[in-house]
Amino acid sequence: MKKHFVEKVLSNEQIAFNTYLLRFTCDDEMLRLFRPGQFAHVKIPCAGEMLLRRPISINCADFRKKEVHLAYNPVGKGTRLLTAVKPGDLLDVLMPLGNGFRIMPDMKKIWLVGGGIGCAPLQSMFDKYQDKEYKAFLGFRSKDSVYQVEDFKLYADVYVSTDDGTCGEHAFCTQVLEKALEHDKPDVILACGPGPFFRSLAAVVGDIPTQVSLEQRMGCGTGMCATCVCKVGGEHRRVCVEGPVFDIKEVDALNG
Repeated sequence: MKKHFVEKVLSNEQIAFNTYLLRFTCDDEMLRLFRPGQFAHVKIPCAGEMLLRRPISINCADFRKKEVHLAYNPVGKGTRLLTAVKPGDLLDVLMPLGNGFRIMPDMKKIWLVGGGIGCAPLQSMFDKYQDKEYKAFLGFRSKDSVYQVEDFKLYADVYVSTDDGTCGEHAFCTQVLEKALEHDKPDVILACGPGPFFRSLAAVVGDIPTQVSLEQRMGCGTGMCATCVCKVGGEHRRVCVEGPVFDIKEVDALNG
């Protein structure tokens, strides 16, 4: 099963404060294998001594145009170098990796909850499951950090919140979700964001089935180095191959 691709970069542009969108070609085999919530492991071009790839969640798998989009924050040396990639450059990528969101036929009402760059992988749900009823709760630090809201609005009822109140509601997205749950409940909640975001989420979802995509530092991305291990259901699990998506009630750190 082929998962190693060398693809041509189509664009690499800043779309919000400290947020970039990288678009590149892909073939039918990758699209056939893809499931929302999976990630790409990117080799940074011209990175010299930096041997490790960088894991980036797949933001969009465009089946019609045969493109993959990755949204990322340049927070370290590797991802800062990635911002210099130009259209026409070749990108060495392992994808799709990991286990994505598990969507059962009876899951009709799907609520998406994302914090910051964690909103990115939730966008790909629409690529694969267009026959669902969506609500999206998207949280950002400020107006300058907001991205792709109009894309979410094509498929979902969207609730935007910011930490400082400069766009949407002045609240955390989990607080907006909590209020919405007083009036309605989905069949499943899918979420991605930083650690504190997940702890807030765990406190409000109750018995609603909730799947979370963990943001974890990785080395090899294929389960060999065990850099990304976390405790799930009392056992050590490798996020890169047994995740990154887990049931929120099974992640030990969120249920203490």
